[in-house]
Amino acid sequence: MAQAQTISKPLDTSQQESEKPRRPFRWYNVFLYAMLLVFTITSLGPFIFTFLSSFKTFSHILDYPPTLLPNPVTYDNFARLISDPDFLRWILNSGIYAVSVAALDVLFSAMAGYALSRLKFRGREVIFLATLAVMMIPAPITIIPKFLIMNSVHLVNTYFALILPVMAQPFAVFLMVQFMKSLPRELEESAMLDGASRWTIFTQVILPLVKPALIAVAIISFQGAWNDFLWPLLVLNSRNMYTLPLGMFFYKSAYYTEYNLLIAGSMFNTIPMFILFFIFQRYFIEGATSAAVKG
Repeated sequence: MAQAQTISKPLDTSQQESEKPRRPFRWYNVFLYAMLLVFTITSLGPFIFTFLSSFKTFSHILDYPPTLLPNPVTYDNFARLISDPDFLRWILNSGIYAVSVAALDVLFSAMAGYALSRLKFRGREVIFLATLAVMMIPAPITIIPKFLIMNSVHLVNTYFALILPVMAQPFAVFLMVQFMKSLPRELEESAMLDGASRWTIFTQVILPLVKPALIAVAIISFQGAWNDFLWPLLVLNSRNMYTLPLGMFFYKSAYYTEYNLLIAGSMFNTIPMFILFFIFQRYFIEGATSAAVKG
């Protein structure tokens, strides 16, 4: 009898679990999933259409009505781009520009964020408010003054003209300040008791704890520089110095446009960002949301 009772207990619990009431059907959930599906299609649809169109020939790229699948499939567009020395130089220039801006923005924003969030000095709040105020200024307003400065120091048509004006962004500083404010001060106090300097605390204690914010700043800075068009258009005037978005306009003339090469070239401008985001998406989302909540 005892064995029968012990055997019947798990049967009773499993029966109770199977008899749990199911979640009621709600039309609100259907509407929500339908909207998410529409949003996904409208977001990924243009990219999928562009990716498939990059394999179309010049004579079929503007077919009407437009077709989704290429017929015939050709790889000649990518072969022509890769065999063009200027195109490879444009990719190199974009890489130097984007990597330099991302690295310098991470470095300076982290240093500024540490100073504005962890150190106590006169005028700290004023500097932070001024940083926030700069975020409110539209970028086109500052383009002409930045160009005049670069021209006055004879840096036009150089990598320095591209990198120096955007190597420290106010939003990156704001993000780092909000993230570092949440760290307990006991970490610094214990490190100081062990004889660590400010630089040691910054590099070996603070930076490892704000890695999500650092990666978020790096991705945002890299994406902004990699896709930048207006600033390189102003400060670059030679073909071998053009970045990829700017150089792609050489495939557009007054008489005809090689849309097949433009679309294929845009894949080189888009796919690296997809790869970068999907590799570091966990850190990017964590850094952006944590700073928003903690702020």
